[in-house]
Amino acid sequence: MSGDTEYCQHGRHWSRPAHVLRKCPGMAGHANYQFIHAKIWRMIAQALFTPAQQKLLGLLFVRVNEGFHLNEIMRLTGLGSASAQRELRRLHESGLITSERIGNVRRFWPNKESLVYPELSGLVQKTFGIVGVLSMTLAPLRAQLHLAFVSGATAKGQDMPGSAIDLLLVGEEANYGDLLTGLAPAERTLRRKINPNLYTLADYRRRLREGQPFLLQVLQQPKLFVIGDESQLHALALPDSSMQANDTPSVF
Repeated sequence: MSGDTEYCQHGRHWSRPAHVLRKCPGMAGHANYQFIHAKIWRMIAQALFTPAQQKLLGLLFVRVNEGFHLNEIMRLTGLGSASAQRELRRLHESGLITSERIGNVRRFWPNKESLVYPELSGLVQKTFGIVGVLSMTLAPLRAQLHLAFVSGATAKGQDMPGSAIDLLLVGEEANYGDLLTGLAPAERTLRRKINPNLYTLADYRRRLREGQPFLLQVLQQPKLFVIGDESQLHALALPDSSMQANDTPSVF
């Protein structure tokens, strides 16, 4: 397509200037929906948790396999000693976190055996955890992105201390340099490197047709959706009018 082409097709869209967004309600609507959705999750977090609790849960339930002692928690969250100890005691007494004395210090982790761990972990991820942070970071690029999700060890809950976050994105005309620049604040907030894999829609579908091992493996594994969901993922895999129905292998 030429630089001034204005194109929009059934919600599967190619990014264009603002006047084109107004002509493509499905395109603008999808971006607005995702942004509003992220803001709603933030409002839920603010209604359920105090700022201190958000900082503490955001640390423990995002870097779940690291374990932190009190001084680390204070340094990484900015909480004072009394506030940090009070919130840790409440979470520990409720069974939401566990602790172990290692040497001269006590380290704290999320309690994965808690009955509400999956629900609380999911809520944290969607609000002030990894998904919430990435969602707000990618907000300026939403009109250019069809899909974005965290994959790999982080999505499986098996990431190790200091490990990178793998992020797969499908979009049109999203600049890789702009993406890296935009992700820098998220890296600082999460204190982890983010490894983005950015595909155009055409390239994404081509790799599916060719059965690229890396992409097929990623799609078959757990995901933390930042933009889009499973239905959007399936829709992007569907062939367009230039493809035959059997061109795309089954990957789900």
